[in-house]
Amino acid sequence: MVDAHPQSSPPMGSEPPTQARPLKVTAMDAPLGAIVEGWDPSADMTAALKAEISRALATHQVLVFRGHTLPTDQRLVRFAQNFGDLVKGSEWFGDVDPIPEILRVNNLVGDDGVPEGTGASRSLEWHADYSYVPTVGKESFLEAVEIPRNNPPQTCFCSQYLALETLPAALVNAVRGKRAYHSITGYTAGGEEPQISENLASDEEFRKGFAAKRERNRKLGVSRPDIPQAIHPVILRHPDTGREILYISKGITRHILGMAEDESKALLKELTEHSTRPEVVYAHNWQVGDLVMFDTLGTLHRRDAWDPGERRVMRQLSTWWTPPAQDADAA
Repeated sequence: MVDAHPQSSPPMGSEPPTQARPLKVTAMDAPLGAIVEGWDPSADMTAALKAEISRALATHQVLVFRGHTLPTDQRLVRFAQNFGDLVKGSEWFGDVDPIPEILRVNNLVGDDGVPEGTGASRSLEWHADYSYVPTVGKESFLEAVEIPRNNPPQTCFCSQYLALETLPAALVNAVRGKRAYHSITGYTAGGEEPQISENLASDEEFRKGFAAKRERNRKLGVSRPDIPQAIHPVILRHPDTGREILYISKGITRHILGMAEDESKALLKELTEHSTRPEVVYAHNWQVGDLVMFDTLGTLHRRDAWDPGERRVMRQLSTWWTPPAQDADAA
């Protein structure tokens, strides 16, 4: 079993090494994605190394760093924050963690019955990380610390650049200039809020876990911010690649503004089905230690369910897009 919170650090006073050799980036036989070998988590980030990773990400959208030693929490944060300010996502999800930039995505439950992380063991729908925040996520990092022995769940990715490029002109014209409402308040509340996962049982499990965290925090006197909601353009221009993106998802986008409810639902369904066609999806089979860095503006991702009796422990981080999202035509 792998420690869920690797914490060993270099001796006091020692200087981190620099990356000793270039990375090996190998494109996958898939619509997107590449394997990255040769990364040293203990090494300082150099301008050349950052440029190499950024070029690979712009080309492949999903980078699977593999074959390295498992970094400590501090080294993982240090690596990710080279690409931008980090979201303190764990606070929105009610966690009490000394490193709020790391969202513990796992199905572990403490002795007090309160989830130790976020996500439980059921499936998660297609989404872009933090699209429900006024300042959205730009890059995300997801690392496998521990995975189930039997039938470990895949994480699937698809390109929202490709989705827009292959969208019929009539649909592009129908959404250009429009804005959409993004929300995951169904995660924390009951009622008629749309689901965030593929089945209602998942939603109920998430809500119960969140309620348990909220009650735990109340007893501890710990305050946590409310999960925000946001409105964003349906078509964005990526600040790094300059390419346009279809910025909607089944899991988080609730309504296209200025449209009747039935028309909005039908259009969102058509757009999502186009984005997530099987032939444009990369399904990642996890190995312990994999660190997947992905363009969370330009991709969607989803997760399979797994046996809740088996542990799955992940660490997740995201950078902010600063300034907030703008229309493609205005960028």
